[in-house]
Amino acid sequence: MTLTRRAFLASSAATVVAACLPNGTRGTIRLAAGDRGGLYLAVCEIFAERLRVRYPGITVTVMSTAGSVDNLELLRSGQADMALAQADVVEQRLRSGPAPDAPLAVARVYENYVQLVVPDHSAIRQVNDLAGLTVSTGPAGSGVAAVTTVLFRAANLTDRLRRTEMRLNEAVAALGNHTIDALVWSGGIPTPAIAELDKTLPLRILDLTPWVAPMSELASYPYLLLRAPIGAYVPASVYTIGSADLLLCRPGLPNPLVAAAVDVLATDATQLMPPEVRGLQYLQPPSMIQTGRTPLHPGAIEQYRILHG
Repeated sequence: MTLTRRAFLASSAATVVAACLPNGTRGTIRLAAGDRGGLYLAVCEIFAERLRVRYPGITVTVMSTAGSVDNLELLRSGQADMALAQADVVEQRLRSGPAPDAPLAVARVYENYVQLVVPDHSAIRQVNDLAGLTVSTGPAGSGVAAVTTVLFRAANLTDRLRRTEMRLNEAVAALGNHTIDALVWSGGIPTPAIAELDKTLPLRILDLTPWVAPMSELASYPYLLLRAPIGAYVPASVYTIGSADLLLCRPGLPNPLVAAAVDVLATDATQLMPPEVRGLQYLQPPSMIQTGRTPLHPGAIEQYRILHG
């Protein structure tokens, strides 16, 4: 059974008398995160620590991965219990039809910002200036690789540049030593590894305003045009493309473990983001349940009813 978003917000069925889960909840969560130097891994490590503090009986292991596509495969194969993934990547997978092993949603967590990063002194001012240049687009299996494919198709650049599939720290190093001309990343702003390079090599991100509509049409997904939070390597009045991040789980994960995750996300929200990160977050129950076409896990539904009651 799934709970529609409208039914949840209008529901008076939240007559559950428990105020919270018993701290004696026990079990194991293998949490597929993301690449080192990126926000996925940083957020998952903070989230895991809060889960351990609030629920000492739950053992949480955080796994470094290539990103969204990799994480979905880890869930499908049973090698992970929970994972972060970009909503556009998740919905693309759902178009092939329902599957018994399809992941369920725990929560919508925060907004991903597509960041096309170049040295500040570079002559690159718009996406089409990348023609003939070398660009890191993230490793195969990452959400950034998927969204960059859509961006380059929209800009008719697929066969007009050299694309290299580097992990984030490798790409940052390559941009620093000028062996690539730009890198694309999708995550929170500022991304720690990129902000660190910006201290020694001033960087900036490109405005992606012209590409949100053609990308949405190509991907059949409603990408958002967002003003990027100012600071570090982000100039004022730059707009980029956003896609929400979802916390997902495998269908058979016990309800109490999923409910504990929802409880920590909702009640410890202010402690779950690195302090330097800015931008949109969704850690309030009415926003957390907005998971698009991905249905909520029954354990998540139960806990949202408690929180909303």
